[in-house]
Amino acid sequence: MDANSIIDSLYSQFPDDIYDTDVESDIRVVAKVKSENITNVCRYLKENLSFGHLSCEFGIDYPDRGEIQVLYVIGSYEHPVVLTLKADLPRDDPQIESVVPVYWNANWYERETYELFGVKFIDHPDLKPLVLPEEMLGEWPLRKDYKGFPNKTAKNLV
Repeated sequence: MDANSIIDSLYSQFPDDIYDTDVESDIRVVAKVKSENITNVCRYLKENLSFGHLSCEFGIDYPDRGEIQVLYVIGSYEHPVVLTLKADLPRDDPQIESVVPVYWNANWYERETYELFGVKFIDHPDLKPLVLPEEMLGEWPLRKDYKGFPNKTAKNLV
């Protein structure tokens, strides 16, 4: 399976949900996906195009666009193509379906993205904090407008 056939297959299966695609190289593909269909797209990728490994999932804050983007980097054990899916969410209420039913290891990635960016993963089996101290919960420290710790220094946290 090559990069162009993957894009063609996605467009064919999800004509209203896949857009802004780019074949960066023979083994790198990027596509934007409408957030409301992320789980179905991931299921199709896994079951029909052999994308069986979610390598990582993370957020990027774009305050100037009023968006938080969730990225999914998905690989295959059967072909060399790596696909990056991007889903744009409104920054004031970022919500997207969980892909844990498709990729079990999304569990920790989604918990981390929730904790650090405030993205709510709908139907996540256990969306609870991972690493932040209790006093930081709900502050979304990887958002670009995060102000830091009032009356604390990094030295106090170690």
